[in-house]
Amino acid sequence: MTRLFLVKDGERELWVAALVEEDVWTYVGNTGKFHYNEGARHDYYFLNGLQYVDIGIAEAKRLIAAGVGTVDEGQFADSVRRWREDAGGMDPEVVFASLVADLG
Repeated sequence: MTRLFLVKDGERELWVAALVEEDVWTYVGNTGKFHYNEGARHDYYFLNGLQYVDIGIAEAKRLIAAGVGTVDEGQFADSVRRWREDAGGMDPEVVFASLVADLG
């Protein structure tokens, strides 16, 4: 089962996220892909410190186009490097197709 969320910290929009089975994947604008995010998974299932707003594909695309999920490469250079090296990142269209398949 796949679901899409906007992850927020108060009013701040942090990530477009996909819950795929029991894993949380977040869209990273710097790579143009969704990457597995253990911290977001831990928050979603255990901490509940962030807000997870259900969204659809059109809204996810709008948020991605607006830059949600793009991080400061100077401040988070190591994270961006790891994401760029992540061969397991998923293209947004793969995530969206998974959602459509689950709805059908």
